[in-house]
Amino acid sequence: MSYTDSVINERPTRVRFGVLAAMTVASFMLYLHRAFIAEILKYKEIRDELQLTEADVAATFSAFFFSYALCQVPMGSIADSIGRRKAFTLYVVAWSLFTALGGFVTGFGMMFAVRLLLGIAQAGAYPTAGGLVGRWVPITQRGGASALVSAGGRFGGVVFASLTTLLLKTWGVPWQQIMLLYGGVGVLVGIWFWIVARNDPREHPRCNAAEVDLIEDGRPPEAAKPAHTVRAPIYEMFMSPVMWCMCVTQFGTNIGWAFLITTLPTYLKEAKQADDVAGGQMTGFIWLLGFFGTLLGGPLVDATTRRWGFRWGRILPTVITRFLCAGLYLFALETTDAWTATVALAAVSFFCDLGIPGIWAFAQDVGGRSVGAVLGFGNMFGNLGAAAAAYVYLWSDQYFADAASPLSDHRGTIIAAMTGFIVSGIAAAGINAAKPIVPADAETV
Repeated sequence: MSYTDSVINERPTRVRFGVLAAMTVASFMLYLHRAFIAEILKYKEIRDELQLTEADVAATFSAFFFSYALCQVPMGSIADSIGRRKAFTLYVVAWSLFTALGGFVTGFGMMFAVRLLLGIAQAGAYPTAGGLVGRWVPITQRGGASALVSAGGRFGGVVFASLTTLLLKTWGVPWQQIMLLYGGVGVLVGIWFWIVARNDPREHPRCNAAEVDLIEDGRPPEAAKPAHTVRAPIYEMFMSPVMWCMCVTQFGTNIGWAFLITTLPTYLKEAKQADDVAGGQMTGFIWLLGFFGTLLGGPLVDATTRRWGFRWGRILPTVITRFLCAGLYLFALETTDAWTATVALAAVSFFCDLGIPGIWAFAQDVGGRSVGAVLGFGNMFGNLGAAAAAYVYLWSDQYFADAASPLSDHRGTIIAAMTGFIVSGIAAAGINAAKPIVPADAETV
């Protein structure tokens, strides 16, 4: 009996929502673990304890993004090959253990190594999540589902500054114990995901035939069939102009966005003279707007795709929002009031994340069975941008510094971030979700 025949008078189960919930919470922990180091290192006494120079801090931020970038394709391909449930669980548990290991560092070398390991472990998270969304969500709802998972990460960004400041300054918890606490909670989240998820709805004992049919409705027949062996389409990705447009889009976006996850707490403290508590609140507010931008970005890209099709519907929100972000950075550059600058930067966070779901949906549209590898390839270049950003910011600050605009004003950082968004917006116009990266009959070996 076929699945379709078995769903007569049967209500679909709701297992897919549990899988999405577990991925969303894991995404929350991913960003909490990734970002809270910026809040800790804004304090001079902690930098002095670890004997970190400004160049060491830049290298610490860059280390994570460098290994994260280079491991995107390998980790995404591993997930495609060994099964996404196993891979995602391993990634969550591993990065949580590396976060906890950070509580034992005593200097730059150990901190650098821990951040490298964290980047490796987190590299496969979003490519693997993208593949899971492709398996567990109806094709017409992928944008919204991708936005939900991504929004979990942004909510981690909302929490990291205020929670870390509360633990560190109000409750007096040593920064080493904060790392151990965050790492332990992450391990529990990884175990939860393993319990509730499977690679495919057909493999889940609590997912009935009606839910399977609901998920697979409208999906090409070959996409619903699991491939025994999936090769990473390296040659096809390198030869695709559309793929390169996606890579440049993500590279430029992350040059602009990395400011919010690395330099923002220090910028508010040094350039805008915000005190520690107010700075944490400002950072949380900025990330909160990004959270809402991510939530709205999914339904937006679904709506624009229905209205204008795959060519422009998928990517138009990304094009427009990149240029809006550049203009908002310029506004923040010219204002002297801390809260006015915060509102402008919060709008940057909102519009940046409003355009991200279109990139995820694009990769799911063109990646076929190699979604993990395609997402990983684009994310690799995006995070090479983030890895370069710390050094670009430092160089740009030094270039633009003078008596009227000293290094601590971070004027050069804002100019570099603004330029990144302009480049990203131009490149995004060349993305076309209607052109598959790999023909369906060429994906397996």
